[in-house]
Amino acid sequence: MKPINKYLIIFLSLFLFAACDFMDCNESDYYSKEQIQGSYARVKQFVTNVYSYLPQDFCSIDGAMQDAATDDAIHVYKTSNVQRFVNGTWSANTTIDDKFSNYYSGIHDANFYLENMVGLTFEDWKYGDEYEDWMKEYPNYEYEIRFLRAFFYFELVKRYKNIPLITKVVTKEEANNAEPVAAGVILDFIISECTEMAQLLPVSYTNFGKEQETGRVTKGVALALKARAALYAASPLFNPDNDKSKWIAAAEAAYEIIGNQSALGYTLDKNFANLFGTQNNRSQEVIWARPNGENNGFEASNFPMGVTGGKTSTCPTENLASAFEMNNGEPFDWTNEAMRENPYAQRDPRFYLTIVHNSMKWPADKEVEIWEGGSNGLPLTNATTTGYYLRKYVNSSISFEAGAPTTKAHHNWILFRYAEVLLNYAEAMVNAYDDIAFTNEKCGMSALQAVNQVRGRDGVKMPALSETLSPAVFLKRLKNERRVELAFEGHRFWDLRRWKELDALKDIYGVKITKEESGINYTRQLLDTRLVDDKLYFYPIANTELFKNDKLKQNPGWD
Repeated sequence: MKPINKYLIIFLSLFLFAACDFMDCNESDYYSKEQIQGSYARVKQFVTNVYSYLPQDFCSIDGAMQDAATDDAIHVYKTSNVQRFVNGTWSANTTIDDKFSNYYSGIHDANFYLENMVGLTFEDWKYGDEYEDWMKEYPNYEYEIRFLRAFFYFELVKRYKNIPLITKVVTKEEANNAEPVAAGVILDFIISECTEMAQLLPVSYTNFGKEQETGRVTKGVALALKARAALYAASPLFNPDNDKSKWIAAAEAAYEIIGNQSALGYTLDKNFANLFGTQNNRSQEVIWARPNGENNGFEASNFPMGVTGGKTSTCPTENLASAFEMNNGEPFDWTNEAMRENPYAQRDPRFYLTIVHNSMKWPADKEVEIWEGGSNGLPLTNATTTGYYLRKYVNSSISFEAGAPTTKAHHNWILFRYAEVLLNYAEAMVNAYDDIAFTNEKCGMSALQAVNQVRGRDGVKMPALSETLSPAVFLKRLKNERRVELAFEGHRFWDLRRWKELDALKDIYGVKITKEESGINYTRQLLDTRLVDDKLYFYPIANTELFKNDKLKQNPGWD
């Protein structure tokens, strides 16, 4: 979608759900319902406003990425609220990433559109030159809005579990008496909406109306959310009895994309780096991305200390670094002397596109010096404590040097891409059938084939996983593959929860780097032991929300 003009934003809901008459205001910054209904431009801007609720994680949690609350990264600034995720100070009074009111505002706006903006004819503009193009685009907005509502519900259910399901505009009083429903009901609603919308949305917006906008919801986007929601519904957190039919449904949902890959226009990008540059939204692998504008804030936050303009924030851990295999498929092992002495040689190519390591030339032609006393290492204030800096999504062409030719660049946050679909499918298939080679009429690719497609893409070419792996060992390798492939894309935080594997968060490692006459020495070291508790599988519902609506039930452990 195009950037939003602030003066045209129709409204932002003031309550969990705003009353219908909230639209009938007289302030100059707002339009009445009738004024919106009479103007195609205002209707379209209303739709754009609903899109504005979509997430992006370019340091969106008090200057940090959500990955800093996982075993993949730390945030160097101890005062950042992201630390509350891991230091025991998170609570129903002190929430982090609290999206309850935000997404319900988006749901209210979606419901308002569906009740008041569908079926309009814009009679006063009927003889205008653009009317025909408008009326080609306009009916599709209904389907986009319904999808966005489903997406917002997904963001809510994965955080809060049992929540109210509201599909109409309600008054403030009705909102404050809304009963929560089971998470399974919410997930079923999401899957059902996506199934229907996939039949109504276009495959692309080429030759669709006059304006060729990017970032709009397509058939593939609806199928991608369906596949992700079905995978969550099948996962241990939401499927404690391991109902195999849910895994089968998740596999079939993902295969709706895989089996129609050519028609939908998706394929793995031959250049992994393309996925995180200025035009990643044009890659055939990217199913949906949110534009974040032309800026340099992410680079300022993640260029190494010691680089002009860099101040560090999200630093990859040794836990993540060790998850990247050697390029021959062997696991990296700190007890192997050769690997320990030169830990950054001959690794999975994705390692170098995700993590900045000592002696790498970054962001320009100068090698980073992360060893103690080096120009980018401790004891420099706010230098990385893990021994690593972030590369993924960071644009090295940007410079903060005086007179630099490139000082900012476009950023697009990936919401869905084809590699995730393949990994979703592989996980669902092996859990459904306990056989890494199984296929059938509805799922014509094996779990093993799906993972090996991701590993074997041009530009990565990691060795294929063996067909002799047991399902249990394969699943372990698959989870690691998902970790390295999707690092810093907003998955690890939720994957550990849906797998019920939060124990992985406990011990956080870095690498101590020293420079001596004999050369550079690398030593793995424990940095932190974090608090892990079962209550962390879901967010607390803020006490402010519980005060407004006593029908809401606090999640276990947060009372």
